[in-house]
Amino acid sequence: MKHAIIGSGAIGIFYGSLLVKAGEDVHFLLHSDYEYVKENGLKIDSKKLGNYSLDKVNAYDNTEKMPACDFVFVCLKTTENKRLLPKLLPPLLGNNTIVVLIQNGLGVEKDVAAMFPKIQIAGASAFISSNKIGPGHILHLDHGNLVIGNYNVQDLNRLEKLAEIFSIQKIRCSATEDLNKLRWRKLLWNIAFNGMTVVLNCQTDALMASPVLVNLSKQIMEEVILGAKACGVTLDENLPDEMIDYTSKMSAYSPSMKLDYDYKRPMEIHYIYDVPVAEANKNGYYMSKVDMLAQQLYFLEDQQRK
Repeated sequence: MKHAIIGSGAIGIFYGSLLVKAGEDVHFLLHSDYEYVKENGLKIDSKKLGNYSLDKVNAYDNTEKMPACDFVFVCLKTTENKRLLPKLLPPLLGNNTIVVLIQNGLGVEKDVAAMFPKIQIAGASAFISSNKIGPGHILHLDHGNLVIGNYNVQDLNRLEKLAEIFSIQKIRCSATEDLNKLRWRKLLWNIAFNGMTVVLNCQTDALMASPVLVNLSKQIMEEVILGAKACGVTLDENLPDEMIDYTSKMSAYSPSMKLDYDYKRPMEIHYIYDVPVAEANKNGYYMSKVDMLAQQLYFLEDQQRK
């Protein structure tokens, strides 16, 4: 099968490299790293899978030069979807292409489907700690599990076969029809830890070292569980404790929103905060702590622009 990676950063390069290692035909769209990767390939330093390099990579600087693919993985930040996808996606779409959005937040599939009414879309949540540390060079710190949820794909077997390809690379990957539950579950971690590391200007280890902040993190996640419930999604009440345990065992880590703030890039506040708050509110529950965190993030982002 042919695969395209749109957004070849820490997430796109990591999962794209796994497809290459599995023998798949993978095509990477690159921006600033294009010349370097075309000449030198990709390098992944993984504490979980071991270090490896891909010396020869199908690298492109324009999707018009790329083939139509069976799967297109969108690993851009959601802040870029409206601006870039109308130009980037069309050359990659065949009669039966599935677009997989490995992105954060709630409601992104609906908005992409509105831009491209005829395409098949899946959403995916990556439970991973990874950073880009140089041109074509990724540091994979921990985890890496991927869950793929169906939005409007006609044949779920295709998603299951895709999950099998990732799974043979020692990464647990599964396909599910319950995309909404998948998105809300990932929001538990993203809402609490992305926002708090920005507002408090710290990494996850500092949050976990403070009993007060651990307790606040749990309260925020419990509020998200109630918001999800109002929207018809039931999440395990033990998830906050599990995610705190999961985070406490991680190496010091700056989540994607913290990195975006540090590098003065737009933060993904809309889909991670605004949409979930609005959906829960529409269904009779106000996530006040989540909304307060969102307003603080908007304030910090505005201050950066001045």
